[in-house]
Amino acid sequence: MTRRELFAFVGILIVAIATLLVFGGGILWTRPLWFDELCCVVFVVRDASSPVDLIAKVARSWDYAPPLLHLIVWTVSRFTRGDVSAALLRNISLVSVSLASLFVYATLRRRFSRAPAVAGTLAVAGHPLVLAHAFEGRFYGPWLLFAAGFAWALGLDADLPHSPRRNIALALIACLLVAIHWFGVLSLGLMCAGAVAVFYPRWRDGVRLIAPSGAALIALLALAPMALAQRANASGKLWVENLSADQVLEMARNFWFAAVPIVAVALLLLNRFSPQRPYALTSGGPPAPDLAALLSLALMPVVLMALSVALQPSMVTRYAIVATLAWAPLVAMAVALFEPRFQDACIAALALVMVVVAQRAVTEKREYADLVKANTVAFEKAKTMNLPVVFLGLHSIYPVAGPERSAQSPARDLDLPDSTIAALFPSEPMAPIRKKYRLDRDQARGHGRIYGFPVLATQAELDTTSRFILLATDASLPGGYKSPQLFGRALFPRHRAVRIDSTLSLFERTR
Repeated sequence: MTRRELFAFVGILIVAIATLLVFGGGILWTRPLWFDELCCVVFVVRDASSPVDLIAKVARSWDYAPPLLHLIVWTVSRFTRGDVSAALLRNISLVSVSLASLFVYATLRRRFSRAPAVAGTLAVAGHPLVLAHAFEGRFYGPWLLFAAGFAWALGLDADLPHSPRRNIALALIACLLVAIHWFGVLSLGLMCAGAVAVFYPRWRDGVRLIAPSGAALIALLALAPMALAQRANASGKLWVENLSADQVLEMARNFWFAAVPIVAVALLLLNRFSPQRPYALTSGGPPAPDLAALLSLALMPVVLMALSVALQPSMVTRYAIVATLAWAPLVAMAVALFEPRFQDACIAALALVMVVVAQRAVTEKREYADLVKANTVAFEKAKTMNLPVVFLGLHSIYPVAGPERSAQSPARDLDLPDSTIAALFPSEPMAPIRKKYRLDRDQARGHGRIYGFPVLATQAELDTTSRFILLATDASLPGGYKSPQLFGRALFPRHRAVRIDSTLSLFERTR
């Protein structure tokens, strides 16, 4: 990649960000912090006095993640006087995804001309999951960055049998991969396997290439006590459901059977007799372990399936975000077979897809921001009544009352016993709902112990409270109880529920 291409990349990125700011109103950066961002990152980082204290807090937290993202956020927040704002978190992710795209483009340019490399990069950047996590204060953007960086490092100084620069880059990025997410080691293993495979039958050359990534094993050993501590603090209940056909189909739709890879494969098959095969990985030129590493990540969903069977449920779409990197060489291979005019058409089509995905993301985040704003306005109104304000669940209370997290706040999270949850949802088909409510309650109890938030209000406690406010719309109430009166009769029969507005209801004890 030339310096001119680098400047062009930065220029295009600036234009794209400016466009999102103008047409999206900055909502992707400024929307309210949500549950995961607050409890997994903000609370931990704000409460930490030093990196050592931060690592200790991560070990005791309910995030179940390595500490690298927290250390990054803590370090960056030192330049903002410790303020961990929504914009700061999301800018870290945006920078990560942008650099990941740059690594993808630089990797493709080693084997492809400019247009196929651009097309492959757009295919990754325009994936809905990637674009969404470019504006999420979580570790998925940095994970994508380190995976793309590792693939790029595999092709560094490819003409040299021994390269200290390549060895250092591979060792460093491998350590970052396993320190950003516990599943980072799975993506690292896939990429190493793919890199070695293209050296067949010269396996030793492949093993010699990836040997520096063994430094990640040392990093894993160093992190092992933290993993054990987090497991000891766990409730023993996972929010991820057991492996099912629906989960497999969801993974397939997101990574294998989406329009972009299907069209790319179709184009490759239609041109399988083309005399020019610029994408060959093991013939017609030296091996391309960097491209093979990217392609191997297509198997990340399969690895998660195996993990779900052998160890614990793990079929969550965002846990396979690095699988999107496999789209880059696949699309570049397909586009490289055609003449320049068709290549330009492919780039235009992929750019249009990215615009549509960005538009949807803006719409979704604005709807979320409007919902939180409405609940926040209702909460402020409720506070003037000097009564406890009861929320239903962590995802409800965190965005509204989480940012202030004050001991003087009237916000309370409803704590229901197992018997009540079973009575609310008695039938067997409702078992997943019962599990969800129990897990949410157990998480709330754990967060209360660790973070001092949320403050819980048990059903028995509220039953003896003369007056309290319930903050919940009819839509947010559980199925079968879609009104404050129905919900109140099921949980608080000694109270009368009087609707104040569409969000607030006053519960008054009558006997």
